Amino acid sequence: MKIIILLLMSFSAIAHESNKPPELWSWFKNMNKSSEACKIQSSFILEKIGVKNILQNEHGVYGVFQSNRIVVKCLQQDENSILWVAVAGSDRDSVELIRNKIIADVN
Repeated sequence: MKIIILLLMSFSAIAHESNKPPELWSWFKNMNKSSEACKIQSSFILEKIGVKNILQNEHGVYGVFQSNRIVVKCLQQDENSILWVAVAGSDRDSVELIRNKIIADVN
């Protein structure tokens, strides 16, 4: 009986982990280039690091890396732009690493 209770508790803990909301990490970076140049470089960087299902539209660049979802936006500000990167996924370290890699590589 004790074994069954322990198994049920461990399955409950596993089920709780899968219902955990995703990690969401984002960052802004001022760019010394136009928003169009920022968007082109962002798309190139996403392809370079292996992001799949890249979609680019007037709102930004979107993609999937393993189980992580990525959004990159380049917003015009006067003659420069602002890069905004958001990454969401279930593994905190993976989400942070991908976000930091994109921010560092787009310059």
